Amino acid sequence: MIKTSKVQYSKNQYEITLQNNNGMIVKLLNYGATLEKILVPTENGELVDLILSLDKPEDYSKERNFLGGTIGRVIGRIKSGIWQKNSSKTYHLELNENNITHSHGGTKGLDTRNFKFELKQSATKCSASFYYLDKAFTNNYPGNLNIKVKYLLNDQDTLFYSVSAFTDETTLCNIGNHVYFCLDGPKTTVENNFLKINADKYLQLDKNHIPFGKPKKVLNNCFDFRKANTIKQALDSSDYQIKNENGLNHPFILNQKLAPAIKLYSSNKKRSMTLRTTAPSIVVYTGNHFNCTGITHNFKKYAGIALETQIPPSAENHLQSITLEPNELYLTKTSWSFKY
Repeated sequence: MIKTSKVQYSKNQYEITLQNNNGMIVKLLNYGATLEKILVPTENGELVDLILSLDKPEDYSKERNFLGGTIGRVIGRIKSGIWQKNSSKTYHLELNENNITHSHGGTKGLDTRNFKFELKQSATKCSASFYYLDKAFTNNYPGNLNIKVKYLLNDQDTLFYSVSAFTDETTLCNIGNHVYFCLDGPKTTVENNFLKINADKYLQLDKNHIPFGKPKKVLNNCFDFRKANTIKQALDSSDYQIKNENGLNHPFILNQKLAPAIKLYSSNKKRSMTLRTTAPSIVVYTGNHFNCTGITHNFKKYAGIALETQIPPSAENHLQSITLEPNELYLTKTSWSFKY
């Protein structure tokens, strides 16, 4: 049965439930416009969560974790926190990663904010839309940025995610979701999951996780997922890029003419997720930092895989590709379709 509901669990914080006619359930938080859970029924009638989730909704604000959060204004990293706007004015964004890099929008990124929201439903679909005004000079970004994040669940077991934004002053904008998928269910790893990426090229990373050089071909190396292969084959590689990052953390440049962008399969291939996106790249990150400590104490290394749709990260100071002007609309769309 199509269903939308909300439960308040803390001041100004709500857990929202979307359910379709197949029994698939999506749980969202207005804190960070966060995708909290994707629950699908199993053969014995139980529900299994296909993404990494914390124990309770209130845990998400206890310690920054990025699980399912809407990340911005810029997902990823900005080298030395420097943006040279229009070759005239230089902005120094907060250095919140090892005092050298601006990461995931800064310490007060969108994933740490309470969004306003509205719910809608019809006979075949239901949705939650989240709204937030990120005020000028939060984390030193110029311009007031009006943001709308929408999740829509239909009866084909597809969850749609879109972000739109507009600004009153030239600023930076590259917003995405940081959900971690684990198709084998909780307390597993993704090493034996199968991954297929519609990409011929990827970007290498320096020691600060910033891309450098021109895109490299995936041909004949561990980054070649043009045909479905286990994630483990990349993680076990002796490639120095994998060794430096302790796994995958790399942007893949998508072949725009072909869809879908990504297919992810459980280790027995009984479950799958198909990702489609309007974004030109996806950063594939295999949870290399999880170590069973802190708020993510239930997660060990490689517990999930994040597939972060975005404009490719860059080491350039002008950051023209992610510059948003007052007369422009930022719009990105991603969908995740499940078979189980």
